[in-house]
Amino acid sequence: MGVEHVPSSGAQQVRRRAVYREPARRINVAGGVLVLPVVVYYGVPVILNVPELGYVDVPEDEYARLYDKLSSSDAEQLQEAMSALRKLKELEEAEVEAAQRGPERIAPADVEDLSEPIFFGSPSRVETRRRGLY
Repeated sequence: MGVEHVPSSGAQQVRRRAVYREPARRINVAGGVLVLPVVVYYGVPVILNVPELGYVDVPEDEYARLYDKLSSSDAEQLQEAMSALRKLKELEEAEVEAAQRGPERIAPADVEDLSEPIFFGSPSRVETRRRGLY
C-alpha cells in the first residue's frame, strides 16, 4: 500500500547525487589557492576548482593518487599532479566538444544515386508509354 510502481521505459539515465566533501588542505599554486577535499569514496568524481584551469572532474581513484602529490612539499610532485589535472581538463573539454558536434557524417565520393524516378501522373499513362516502346 502506498507504493507506486513506475513502468520502465527502456534505458534510463541514472543521475548521480551531489556529494559534499570536507576540505582537508589548501595549497598555494600558481594563480591561486587549490582546496583539496578529504579522500573519501562515494562513487562520484571529485570536482576541483583549479586556479587557471577552472573546474576539473577527477575520478575518485585518480584523486586519491593525486592527493598525495598535490599535498607534497616536493615541487616536482606538485608539478606532476598539476600536469595530470591539465590532461584531465583537456580530455573533458574534448568530450564536451565531441558531444556538441554530434556524430560525424562522411559521405563517400563514389556514391551512386540508386533512387528510382517518381511519376505523379496516372498509372495508365505510364503503362501506355512503356507499351509503346515494344
